Amino acid sequence: MDFLEEALDPEMAEIGNNVREARLAKGWSMRQLATEAEVSPSLISQIENGRTTPSVRTLYSLAGALSLPVTHLVPDMKGKVEETAALETTHLDLTPSELRTLNDGVVGGGDATPKHLDDPILRRDVRPHIQLQGGISWHRLTKTAEQNIEFLQTEYPVGATSGERMSRHAGREFGLILEGELSIEIGFDTYVLQAGDSIAFDSTRPHRLTNTGSVPMRAIWVVWE
Repeated sequence: MDFLEEALDPEMAEIGNNVREARLAKGWSMRQLATEAEVSPSLISQIENGRTTPSVRTLYSLAGALSLPVTHLVPDMKGKVEETAALETTHLDLTPSELRTLNDGVVGGGDATPKHLDDPILRRDVRPHIQLQGGISWHRLTKTAEQNIEFLQTEYPVGATSGERMSRHAGREFGLILEGELSIEIGFDTYVLQAGDSIAFDSTRPHRLTNTGSVPMRAIWVVWE
């Protein structure tokens, strides 16, 4: 086993198994799930085999495609994720094609844009969010899941870490620290960011985020896949 494989969080294998079981229960191939979730078949294969960490956007997409709550895919029996009421399926969680059907829109003609999308603002009290182990929170800052990108506000209590082991996944990450301090391990290097500092790095490199400060950490985070 090389360094990259060893660095992966072993709990990702459980997520992969959950995704595979849910897919097979629907009688779908990897390609069909990929089409429904609007991701690549190779990403589905990597997730099911525990070789990559699915991003929050990918988790939303997979759960929506499989008609399951996110907690069904993430091993919540270990307290890893607690799904909030904001994750209940709403118009904001539907794919563009589902929204068009719901609103009697016709692709290529007519007004297929749902009225709620006319308002570009997402109010803070209705942000979809999930709670991770250690009190870490991910808040989605867009009304709908965007194509190939996540726009998030993240919160890390004092001492909270993204995992016991480093993780990696496809894409690139960008972060701006709003409050507190965040230590970021990337490969064999460690960087400590204070409020006002920003960072950009390749997500395929093993990485881990930890609040090593004395106050809660809050940041704006963007993940591009």
